This record gives sequence, structure tokens and C-alpha cells, in this order.
Amino acid sequence: MKKKLTVIFAAVFLPVVLLVFFITAFIISPDSSAKDETVASRPSDKDSPDMISESYEKAASDSTRSYIYDKSESTKTGENAAETADSRKFMTSFEEKTASSLAHSDGVMKEEDVSVNEPGIIQSAYSDIGISIASTYVNIRDKASTGGRIRGKLYRDAAAKILDTVGDWYYIESGNVRGYIKSDYIKTGIPEDELIEKYGILRISVISEGLNVRKSPEIESEKVAVIYRNECYPAIGLMDGWVKIEIPDEKITGYVSREYVELLVDFKKAISIEEEEELKKREEIEKAKKESGIKYREAFKYTEEDLKLLACLVHAEAGNQSYEGKLAVANVVLNRVKSGKFPNTIKEVIYQPGQFTVAANGALAKQLKKYKNYTSKSHLSSIKAAKAALSGENNIGSRLYFNEYKASVKMGYDKKKNCVKIDDQLFW
Repeated sequence: MKKKLTVIFAAVFLPVVLLVFFITAFIISPDSSAKDETVASRPSDKDSPDMISESYEKAASDSTRSYIYDKSESTKTGENAAETADSRKFMTSFEEKTASSLAHSDGVMKEEDVSVNEPGIIQSAYSDIGISIASTYVNIRDKASTGGRIRGKLYRDAAAKILDTVGDWYYIESGNVRGYIKSDYIKTGIPEDELIEKYGILRISVISEGLNVRKSPEIESEKVAVIYRNECYPAIGLMDGWVKIEIPDEKITGYVSREYVELLVDFKKAISIEEEEELKKREEIEKAKKESGIKYREAFKYTEEDLKLLACLVHAEAGNQSYEGKLAVANVVLNRVKSGKFPNTIKEVIYQPGQFTVAANGALAKQLKKYKNYTSKSHLSSIKAAKAALSGENNIGSRLYFNEYKASVKMGYDKKKNCVKIDDQLFW
């Protein structure tokens, strides 16, 4: 009987004791596998989702009118610290304000733009982008009618975001311009690769602290330069894992690892009427600087009377102009002296009937009387310009005519190929 009780006791209580022992041991002893899991699950700096997320947010804040297109591949280890990066991204930009052609009106990516199956890849980023196919440009108007006021121009191959369709017109945004364009002049539905390759202008932005530029697309290749975070350079070629770039200031071309840069794609944008006017003014100034650069020719033989007459004519015609404008007027006179179309002396050229208004209306005579008292800065500048021209300084080439700029425009002289504007006067 005692043996039977002992067996029953052992069968019932021994498993309970063993169970309690194992539970206590499990709770008290450290679990090395859990510790290993903690270490293993800590992301490296390079692969940290937090860092990638922050990088995306920075891109959005720096350019709210940009799309990020992530084509990430397996991360590779760079040769040194100058070739490490946080992540790889493909960003397309419409170059601020031009970027309005690509972005949502509020500049923020929406959930429906991101694929559920492929997080981070923006779908149809270019679906609402159209390209101008006009022979030269198409006008952007303030209403969907050819009678609408012109707000700007979209030149051939420039891009615009299509915001709406009104009959056979598109309501678009490009650069600083919003308005209506006849749909016949806009090509839409262009595949993304074709759009970027044919109409895009590629740049890179460095996303590592320092990045080696190499002579050829190989990690062992000779280093030709080092570029740094946020610096941007033209991209002139793409290949597997590498981007060929240009460093214009140093006249260097080389290769950088694609995983350490953002690829930026810019497009041509529309230009507003105001911007076009400002651009035209700047072009005129640059043209004047280029074409009114002083060149030297054989000096003229002249008398003091010639100098006096020329200086007084210059002051009568251009007393309120810059020195360059005065020099140009003096050279018009001398160009005529050398030309077979006009008399061959300074006096005869100046007093030729129907040529210089100041010679006929008394303004020149008035200056000749005051010549002995030419002491002001403006007076002395006129004498200096006349003397320089006689000495061979020429800033208008062989041009023979000039007139007040606004009057010249009314008469169409600004259409002449050789015309150049200096101050308030046009020379041709």
C-alpha cells in the first residue's frame, strides 16, 4: 500500500515541481537570443529608416515643387568616408517655379500618388505634363480665347503642368505663368523615360559629406576632384552605377558613384511678358557691352578747331549720356569722314544739310560759344570722348547713324541687325 501511494505521489507532484523549476529558471536567467535580436535589429547609420525618412522630408522642404523617384538598389560600401551616403534617390525638379509644372498645387505628395506595392515610388509623376510643339512658341492667355490678353509664352520643347481642360484649350502652369493654351500646341502622354531623355536637363546634387570624382567609372580609378554635400553639377552621362559630371569652374569632367548623389531633372519653362521685357533689356545691355568694347584704329590728323567742333557736337547731342555714349557719337562723325557716302572732313560732315539737327537748330552754335568755359564734369567728359575718338578709340565699329532710342524704335531702326543701344540712344 505504501509503495502504491509513493508511486501516485511521484506521478502527480513530480511533474509539477519540475514545471515550477523550469518556469523559475526561464524568468531568472538572461536570454542571450533576445539580446542578440536587439543588436541585430538596430539599423546601421547608412540603412536607418529614420535617416531615409528625414532625407525625404528635407527634400520636400527644400523644394516643395519637386518629386522624388526612388530607384534604390542594394547598398554598396564606398572606398572611404568621402564615398558614403545616407540613401539613394532619384529626384526630379522643375527648377523652382518651373517645378510648378510637376507638383501638386499645395506642393505636398498625396497618398494616392504612392504605390501600395512599391512604397516610395511616385506613380505617373509626369502624367499631367505637356510639352510645347509650337514651331517657335505658343502664347499663354488670360482666358480660353484668341482674344485673351497674353500673359506669357511657352517656347518649343518647354514643359507645362496641365491643370484643367476647357474645350480645346488647356489651363496650364509653367514657371511664373498660369493661363490658357490651345491644346493643338501641346503634346501630352509622353512616356517618362522619353520625357526625361528628350526634354530634361540633368544635374546632380551631392548627398554625402564628401564625394570623390574619378577619372573613369571605377572605384580604383584616379581621383580628379572632391565635391561636397549640396553642391550641384551638370550631369552629362549616365551608366550602370555611375554618373558622368562636369565641374565647369575647374574645367573638369569625371565620374561619381550614383548612390551618393540625387539626380535632378530640370525642364524649360514658360516666360512671362514681364520677364521677357526684362530679359530683352539685359540682352541689350550685354550686346552693348560686347559691341561697344573699345577697339583701336589709326589715329586721325586733327586741328584744335576740329577737336573743339567735335567736342561741342558730342555735348550738344549726348551731354546727358555716359562717356561710352559720347565716344560713340564722336565715332559716328569720324566713321562718316572715312566713308565714301559722306564728306571727308569733320566740319563738312557735321554741317551737312539734313544730318545733325543740333547743327541746324542753334544748339551746336550755343555750345561753341561756351567752349572756353567747359569746366564741368560733363563738359570735360565730352572733350575727353572727342579726343579719344580722334586718337583712334572706337566703340561702335563702322556704324554711321544714331538717334534717340524711343524715336528709333518708332521708326523701326531697332530691327536692324547691326543696331546697338548705348544709354538712351541707338546706333546702327
